[in-house]
Amino acid sequence: MAGGLHPYLQSKVQQWAAASGGCFQVQVGKEPTFIPWDEISRNSNLYNKVKWARPKLRSRAVEKVFRSYDCDVSLLLDCCRQSIYFYGLEEMIKCIQAISADQESHVERVVNRLHHDYDSTTTAGYRNIALNLVLRTPDTVLLGLDGHVCEVQLILVSFAEIKSDQGHARYVTWRDQRAA
Repeated sequence: MAGGLHPYLQSKVQQWAAASGGCFQVQVGKEPTFIPWDEISRNSNLYNKVKWARPKLRSRAVEKVFRSYDCDVSLLLDCCRQSIYFYGLEEMIKCIQAISADQESHVERVVNRLHHDYDSTTTAGYRNIALNLVLRTPDTVLLGLDGHVCEVQLILVSFAEIKSDQGHARYVTWRDQRAA
C-alpha cells in the first residue's frame, strides 16, 4: 500500500513546499544541500538530485511492529513518508497551515519534537514535527489508498545539517540496542 501512495504523497509535499518556501534535500557534490522547491521545480538537473524518501522496507516495518508496537500493525504509520526542510520557523508554520487548509489531506496526529517539553533523549537528540495524515484524493479513494496513514516530517535545516549518513548509522545502532 505504501508504494502505491508514494507518488501521491510526493506530489503533495511539493505543493506544500511551494506554498511555504519549503526545501528538499539535494545531493550536489559530497555534501547534501537544502534548496527551496520553487528553485528545484524550475531546474530538471536539481529535480533529479532530490533525495526523496522511499517507502519503508518491509523488513524494517516488521521489525518495528514487533519491537515497538507489541505486534499491533495499526500503530505503524510511517511506511510512506517524506520530509520538507525549512530555514526558519515562519516557513514551517506556513507549511502546517497549507497542509491544514488542503481539503485532500486529513491530519490524524501531530508529534511536536520541537516543543520545549519534548524529551529529546528518546530520539537521540533528533527534533522535528511529524504529521501523520491521510490523503483522500479521487485517485487514492479509487485505489483504496485513502485509509493508509503516511508521515510528513517538517525539519529545520539547522537540525538536518548536523544529521549525516554516519550519524544516522549511529542512530540505527543506538535504536537497535534499545530494541525500539
